[in-house]
Amino acid sequence: MIELTKKQYISLDDDLYRDYTPQDTNVNDQLSSREKKILEDTLYLQGFMLTTIGILYMLPESVTKWDPEEANGDDLGGKWKQNIQDGPVVDEDEFAINYIGHPVSGAIYYSMARNDGFDPFQSFMFSFIMSSFVWECGYEAFAEIPSIQDLISTPVIGAFMGEYMYYLEQELDKNSGIIWGSSSLGNISYFFLNPMGQMAEGLSDWLDLSVTMKFETYQETTMIKQEHYNVSLNKPYQFDSFNYGVIINLEF
Repeated sequence: MIELTKKQYISLDDDLYRDYTPQDTNVNDQLSSREKKILEDTLYLQGFMLTTIGILYMLPESVTKWDPEEANGDDLGGKWKQNIQDGPVVDEDEFAINYIGHPVSGAIYYSMARNDGFDPFQSFMFSFIMSSFVWECGYEAFAEIPSIQDLISTPVIGAFMGEYMYYLEQELDKNSGIIWGSSSLGNISYFFLNPMGQMAEGLSDWLDLSVTMKFETYQETTMIKQEHYNVSLNKPYQFDSFNYGVIINLEF
């Protein structure tokens, strides 16, 4: 079958012919256990973020500072693009939201990565990507212009908070998960020290989610002139440009 594919797909690269077999790589097979875990946890995190957006949408404007007309607009894609172009700006949110609420979110992202086996710098980068690109310039940018304070305080302060949370988890592990003689208090503490990771673990046990990624490389085809035809084929092709794609399969 592979040999037949090679015969049917002929590539013209400048003036040189070369056989071309489309690539289909299961990325999941190339990932380490911690990379598979962070991928799965990140998918659960997106559900958590979208749920948070829904809750914020129902809160009064005095809390979120979101413009109701923008949040309810028909051209959300256009508003997102405009908000990105207009930002980032200094927002008018309350001190507690900017310097407590957002850093706590950053700490949650950080501690998730830390518990999945990543080092402090890698966990900081994960928190930075989740807070700055996925949340601030992603979901939230549909409703408001990205905030300078949030872009800085969420990953930076959150990393310090997250590392301390991770340290407390390690201390709790040393004590067999018991606080003041109570394993229940220990379990509650584990949840608050790594809330998203604990919820993702529970969802993983309940849903039995399997994540498979495929990276595909293939080329666009165009008919070539008669003199370039392979004599053994009726319809050979010229490949003049590559296409790339990533497919994520979720199996429950």
